[in-house]
Amino acid sequence: MRFIRPVIYSVMAVVIGTSAFLLSSKQATSQTDPVNQVHPTAYIEKNEVSASFKVGGRVTEILVKEGDSVKKGQVLARLQSGEIEAKVAQAKAAVSLAQGKIAEAQGASATAEAKRQQGIAGVNVTADTAEQQVAQAQAAVSAAQAKVDGLHNGARPEEKKQAEIQFQAAQEVYTIAEQNLNRMNAMLEQGLVAQADVDKVKVSYQEAKTKRDLAEQQYNMASQGPREEEIRGAEALLEQAKAALKLAEANRETVQVRQGDVAAAVAAVQQAQGAVKSAQSGEQQAKAAQLEAETYLSYTELVAPSDGVILSQSAQLGEMVGSGFPVFSLESTEQPWAKFYLPETAIAGLKTGSKISMTLVSTGEKVEGVVTNVAAAPDFAVKKATQTSSETDIRSFGIKVEFSALPDNATTGMTLVWNGKTEG
Repeated sequence: MRFIRPVIYSVMAVVIGTSAFLLSSKQATSQTDPVNQVHPTAYIEKNEVSASFKVGGRVTEILVKEGDSVKKGQVLARLQSGEIEAKVAQAKAAVSLAQGKIAEAQGASATAEAKRQQGIAGVNVTADTAEQQVAQAQAAVSAAQAKVDGLHNGARPEEKKQAEIQFQAAQEVYTIAEQNLNRMNAMLEQGLVAQADVDKVKVSYQEAKTKRDLAEQQYNMASQGPREEEIRGAEALLEQAKAALKLAEANRETVQVRQGDVAAAVAAVQQAQGAVKSAQSGEQQAKAAQLEAETYLSYTELVAPSDGVILSQSAQLGEMVGSGFPVFSLESTEQPWAKFYLPETAIAGLKTGSKISMTLVSTGEKVEGVVTNVAAAPDFAVKKATQTSSETDIRSFGIKVEFSALPDNATTGMTLVWNGKTEG
């Protein structure tokens, strides 16, 4: 037994030393392991998107099937839309009605404005005409009054004297003309003058006689005064002129009435303009209702959110689906990518834009990509240290890599092996 114990102790010492050596060696290796010595795997992936209706309803049309390629905005399916279409038609009718009211209100506004302009023009014309008529009537009254006054007063001595002188002058001219005519007639009988010469003298005689008779009448009127009927006629004309003056003054007062009509027309214009604005507001509301109804109608069509391929279909023709229910699942045709998870000890020097080399497991072909994101992974990817090994916790980081090009035979879901960062 004395010999066995030392042997056991020796063996235990060797085991402990060996374990310590191996532990320290492993720790040193983990602390210095370079990036390119880590070879995690990932899968070629593309973004998957769901296509859902914004409103619920019954599916009446399905226009694509699984495996079909679709373009962004392409109609994939439709819901029953009769009720919403009726609301759209109702909204359009409301818009048409509102536009008709606008046209009617605008017509009323134009009519009211025309009446206002017509009233203003009528006021101006009436005012000018009335003033002119009053002025003319006043002048006529003044002239008629002067005529009556003149007849009542009779001719002045100067006028009588002037009429007498004019009569005497006319009488002398007449006497000479008569003598000339008698002499020419005697000479005509003797054949000394022609009949034409006698006729000329006879004309002068008639003119002299007419002027003498007129001058005689003027002289008699100036001497005897106006006749009674002439005075009554002048007075009648005076009364007529006064009546015309009163009528003109009455017409002038109608200007104020017309101004009231203009004020009423202005109020009508304002009212019509208010009706136009109200109708326009109604049109805007009707258009908003139409837009809302058309928007809801558009929700009955399910369109592709992006270019892609239909992966799965979750609703069938005639089924009721709710708002947001994923009717189709699409694989986007956008740039493919893969996500690798590396420990923090292996990502030194990696950053956005780094070029990465990978191998396609199925064919062994080399593939290159570019790092687009480096993000810390969740807690489950943290390597926890033991309490006795003196190691530290090591986190993993998600490295997203996008591919500019892939081999023709590479498809979504194939496995890639991380080779490491390239020199480029």
